[in-house]
Amino acid sequence: MTWLLGQWDVIFILLQIIVIDLLLGGDNAVVIAMACRKLPPHQRNKAIIIGTAGAIVARVVLLIVAVKLLDLPYLKL
Repeated sequence: MTWLLGQWDVIFILLQIIVIDLLLGGDNAVVIAMACRKLPPHQRNKAIIIGTAGAIVARVVLLIVAVKLLDLPYLKL
């Protein structure tokens, strides 16, 4: 029975991470839209694509850095 409780803890933590990620993604979309709203239409689409790609790349790079930091032997949260 304890293994079931352990699995629910993991599922709850994963759900929290997913919700936080969705909120941050929505925040990024709002910032990109605000930055691009006054651009001409032909530049707006390009800026939205570049901004979205930049946000994705930044998130992946920061995730890799966080994982590497957690691998350090004497670093504790």
